[in-house]
Amino acid sequence: MQFTHVSRTSRAVAVAALMILALSLPTSLRATNMRTLFAGGTLTEWTVPTPKSGPSAMILDQSGSCCWFVEYYGNKIGHLDPSTNTFQEWPIPTASANPYSLTITSNGGPPELWGTEYGSGKLFMFSPTSGNFREYSLPRSDTGVGYVSVEPGGPQVRVWFTETINNANGELIYDPTTGNATLYEDYFPAAVGGGAYGVYAQSSSVWFAGFSAIVRWDRASQQYTMWQLPVHDSAVGRFISMDSHGQVWYTQGTTNGTSLNNFVGVLRPDSTIMEWRLPTPGADARDISINPQSQQPWIAEQSLVAGEGAIAVLGNSSGGTLFSPTQTTAPSGGTPVTISSASRVLTTTTNTVTPDNRQLLGMRGELFTEYSLESTSPQDVITDSQGNVWVSEPGANKIARLSGLNPDFALSASPTSISVPPGGSGTVTITGTSLYEYAGAPSINAMNLPVGVTLSLDQNPINISPGENASAHVTIDVGLDTTAGSRQITLEGNDGTIAHTTSILLTISNSTSSPSAKSQCLVATATFSSELSPEVELLRDFRDGVLKSRIGASFLSIFNSWYYSFSPYIANYLREHSGTREVMRGVLYPLIGSLSISSVLFSILSTYPEHATLLSGLMASSMIGAFYAGIPLGFAKRRLRFNLRLSIQLCAALLLCGLGGILVGLNFGSSALLMIASSLTVLSATCGSAALTAEAVSKLGKKSKGT
Repeated sequence: MQFTHVSRTSRAVAVAALMILALSLPTSLRATNMRTLFAGGTLTEWTVPTPKSGPSAMILDQSGSCCWFVEYYGNKIGHLDPSTNTFQEWPIPTASANPYSLTITSNGGPPELWGTEYGSGKLFMFSPTSGNFREYSLPRSDTGVGYVSVEPGGPQVRVWFTETINNANGELIYDPTTGNATLYEDYFPAAVGGGAYGVYAQSSSVWFAGFSAIVRWDRASQQYTMWQLPVHDSAVGRFISMDSHGQVWYTQGTTNGTSLNNFVGVLRPDSTIMEWRLPTPGADARDISINPQSQQPWIAEQSLVAGEGAIAVLGNSSGGTLFSPTQTTAPSGGTPVTISSASRVLTTTTNTVTPDNRQLLGMRGELFTEYSLESTSPQDVITDSQGNVWVSEPGANKIARLSGLNPDFALSASPTSISVPPGGSGTVTITGTSLYEYAGAPSINAMNLPVGVTLSLDQNPINISPGENASAHVTIDVGLDTTAGSRQITLEGNDGTIAHTTSILLTISNSTSSPSAKSQCLVATATFSSELSPEVELLRDFRDGVLKSRIGASFLSIFNSWYYSFSPYIANYLREHSGTREVMRGVLYPLIGSLSISSVLFSILSTYPEHATLLSGLMASSMIGAFYAGIPLGFAKRRLRFNLRLSIQLCAALLLCGLGGILVGLNFGSSALLMIASSLTVLSATCGSAALTAEAVSKLGKKSKGT
């Protein structure tokens, strides 16, 4: 029997039921902070076969559908296949090992799991395909070996981990041909705050969630860089992750059941920190996962004391608090120790379980949406490529999946910060991402624009199709009389029903003579995925060094007008095409090498900034011209046989004119003359070096043919 109408009595019962449900929710979720109750999605929970096992350290398997995990109290490694509702479990040989953390790597072959044993002070490697299990004992068993991460790529496996009790970190370099490993352990500098929890390894650098700082260790420089976290009583840094824009996300929290000092934050490419306070008292922020579609962070709120465990997503990236953290560096150390392994083959047990399903309500606020899991004490949260949210629930001994969420969209800006001089303009890309099959056309509106700043979009609204992205280029124009400083600009996307916001940090430089004071290296940042990468920092440091001189500031005022006229579009293309990024890395490495050599000369002469800028600039221009133009031109000259002598003579004459103009401009303090003369000097040095190199390459070719 079907009903086409709902009676008044039925509607009244439904309303009453919702009111009772709302009143039964935890008080913190009913706080009057403009949060509203709404239908969320379906929560599916699978109970781990081993009772009271304490599942945690969850990671997605290679299928991307679900997960590997460890059982802290059950002393096992586990796997869940949700397509068959099947658990597999492997017992760890060491008694009371208390497996703590887990990561996965394939190293070009079958998947391998690496993990830590908090109770026994060991690292382990497990191959699910063969069942082979290796354990590596650290020199000490009481260091609190904690979280683990593996560097991507390379013939060797580099496993990084933290030692929370020992205020140290470690790197285990595994040789798959012998099974032996080399161990490095190093103490953190004092600025880290006494230790670190989370770790996130990249190919050339490793990030740590220090108690008091975000930490990056760089392989090339063998040093730590630390960004101090905002101080919030006893709150400490917990977990760490990175989005596709190269931004470093972290959680900071405390186990106090009534504390409001629980945060999610991001270290942005301009070395500023933006953070947001979690709305529920006693949230006890733990793991953080970045949605691969929308780049939104999901956070696990363990709430052990409050008893109100939840998972939360940051829907709007505006409304946070901006900090400019203290940044320090310190050298790293560590002595290598060769360690051997104990190996054995593990046997597995397989169990099929029947999952439970229930509708999960959410509490949506201005910034966060929270989904209460009550007393399950969630530790880990992961979002898969389909938008499903996976959660480990140690308190309930379950693995859970939140799916079927309401259609929604996410809004993001790239880059998240931009520097524009008075009278100048810059470009930012705004992207709307479809979540859970959302389709719509949100209009983009600017909020809290500074006086003298205007925005224009090449497309508005942006039309988002299900499962797709839609972007618009935003041009930011700054008036000549606009006051210098940094401002947060909020952009809102609103389709009439759903609204989301994102923010941009606009820095208006002091004068048109130094437009690049905090401008970004857009193409390099997009190529190396982060402005915090060592390659980008090298380029930025060289630029900031020459800016201290009148010659450098004058040249960069011309260069930036040219560079920023096209670089945002190239950077946007690179962010969306990973294959092109790899090619661009190869293209940029000669430039980075040239500037690296030139920066050494600049450092030697830094007492005399004008001389240092001129000589290092001539060196860099000559090397860049020789490599990028001279060598290809030389090979072309072998076939076409054209004469470059006149070009060399012309470049020499222009170089002398440029140098003379610089001398006059410095003596008379003429910025206009310095702009023209410095640009002429760089161009003539670049072209002259290219012509000379081409001649040399061509002659070498003739000699090789003669022999």
